[in-house]
Amino acid sequence: MHSDRPRIVPSRRALFLAAAALSIAVPRSAAAQLGFPTLADSTGRPPAQVMVLGVFHFHNPGADYAKFKGIDVLTPERQREIAAVVERLAAFAPTRIAVEHPPGVADSLNGLYRRYRDGAFELTRNETHQLGFRLAARLGHSQLFPVDYRLGFRMDSLLAYAAAHDPRVVQRFNDFIGRLVSLLDSLQRDATIGDNLRFLNDPANIVRGHEPYVWMATLGAGDNYVGARMVAEWYERNLAMFANLARVAPRGERVLLIVGSGHSAILRDLVTAHPDMALVEAADYLR
Repeated sequence: MHSDRPRIVPSRRALFLAAAALSIAVPRSAAAQLGFPTLADSTGRPPAQVMVLGVFHFHNPGADYAKFKGIDVLTPERQREIAAVVERLAAFAPTRIAVEHPPGVADSLNGLYRRYRDGAFELTRNETHQLGFRLAARLGHSQLFPVDYRLGFRMDSLLAYAAAHDPRVVQRFNDFIGRLVSLLDSLQRDATIGDNLRFLNDPANIVRGHEPYVWMATLGAGDNYVGARMVAEWYERNLAMFANLARVAPRGERVLLIVGSGHSAILRDLVTAHPDMALVEAADYLR
């Protein structure tokens, strides 16, 4: 039957207040049950504890766009500083140590590691040797796990496009690189290795270090998206590195990844989002 009563349409404010009242009335336990589903497994094993340790390249290969003067990490003073960092990292008690080398060199890398444990290999300036080999030996590990994926980042092409279309972009970028190089050169020269790693692994500084990639992604927007394509290559490399890392970080493991600090922001986000992993702050163990 149809009613002759006029149809009452609630106002937007009334609908909002009703929705708010309903949300308050739902018990917290019920709200939790309505949470977004996850892919977490049901084996009961704890998530892998993953620490992403961002470092400067101890051997200063000059492969990055920003060129630093670097320091000699083999001096007695620097060696004592590195030993102190290794002791701090040992408190995390990683069960596996992952490093920035392609998986294809695992045999040769671990061959050097075994020679180091046998006293037949003198550590080079490389951070994999200075931190990775030392810590692995300190904890009695039988091997290290290389997880890198090599993919070029065509910075020169990006800057050439910017120079042709908006020279101010090049000036802004070069000013940033100049300030960054000056800052990190002074830190490496005047502060300890531990101080440098604390700086690079401060969450706020990790975000600041990611700014150039986010900014460069906007170049060419609305035209040919040259910046987005270039930065996508950087993300592709990091996504592949994360895929390699995930293979050596199953639930129940405690994994330390030693990697160039430029990778930290993306890899930390991926670890945080993975249902079988939990991010461990390196800064907490470097104090």
